[in-house]
Amino acid sequence: MAEKHEAELLEDFSGIIKLYSDGSVVRGDDSSFFSHSPDNNKYESLDFKYKHVEYKDVVLDEEVGLWARLYLPPETTSKTPVVMYYHCGGFILFSPATLFIHHKCQLWAATLGVLIVSVNYRMAPEHRLPCAYDDSIAALHWLQLQALAAEGAETWLHSHADFSRVFIAGESAGGNIAHHVGVWARKAKAEMEIKGLILLYPFFGCEERTASEKQNSPEFSLEMSDTMWRLALPMGSNRDHPFSNPLIEGAAVSALDLPEILFVIAGHDILRDQQMQYCEFLKKRGKQILVHVCEEEDHGFLSLKLEEPVTVETLRGISDFIK
Repeated sequence: MAEKHEAELLEDFSGIIKLYSDGSVVRGDDSSFFSHSPDNNKYESLDFKYKHVEYKDVVLDEEVGLWARLYLPPETTSKTPVVMYYHCGGFILFSPATLFIHHKCQLWAATLGVLIVSVNYRMAPEHRLPCAYDDSIAALHWLQLQALAAEGAETWLHSHADFSRVFIAGESAGGNIAHHVGVWARKAKAEMEIKGLILLYPFFGCEERTASEKQNSPEFSLEMSDTMWRLALPMGSNRDHPFSNPLIEGAAVSALDLPEILFVIAGHDILRDQQMQYCEFLKKRGKQILVHVCEEEDHGFLSLKLEEPVTVETLRGISDFIK
């Protein structure tokens, strides 16, 4: 039966998210977004492979529905670094429970030997930016409280977390979030030191088209990117908003005070050029930043190619960065 809705359809993202003129949103199953990828068939088999990586969900703020999924590395006998992880999805899709995100965090915990806090932030367009930033900052504040708590701290964190080695990581929209959370932490002079940022092809945007944006991609097209920004940015904003464009009106100057950054770029990503511009901006101003370019890869490859050689190599670089 066809879907009935009297209001005018304003936005339709791949049939998964429909935004109507009365402000209502109809959501479908976002797990179908990557259904075209043959790698998607492998995810269920990974449940058994990573069964030794324990995980559990914890509520951070029941009122706003903020929660996180914690992953404990196997055979943890000493204090381990903590990676606060923000997932991909253009601010409109997915959660820590989404299968490929869940398995990626299991892989990271097992491979890197880190305790992961995978944050479930609120989605646009129901909750437009800066809601995702607010939730992600609240999650970092929660982690800081765990570090300061003598009693009553979350048990895994209390027993296994090395709070002197906390890293912020994110993929795509999560990379954008990690950048903004890192800037906030420095500006707010958060008590807990952030050792470094791991930005995986962050979702940045701008009004001026770049050369890489004209090279369309089946994995992540320009149309998808533009629709995500229209759904996520504050009403009436364009892609030159500081939330999306870190180079606009000196916005990147605030990033010069960030800790060390590991930046991963996919060579075939339509967002590649703006990411490179951002890296060059920081380098020219003396910022310490490590850039790892995977020339033959596309946006999202670290999720779509969980166990392939390019991901194994990238994880080695992340492991070296954390150590």
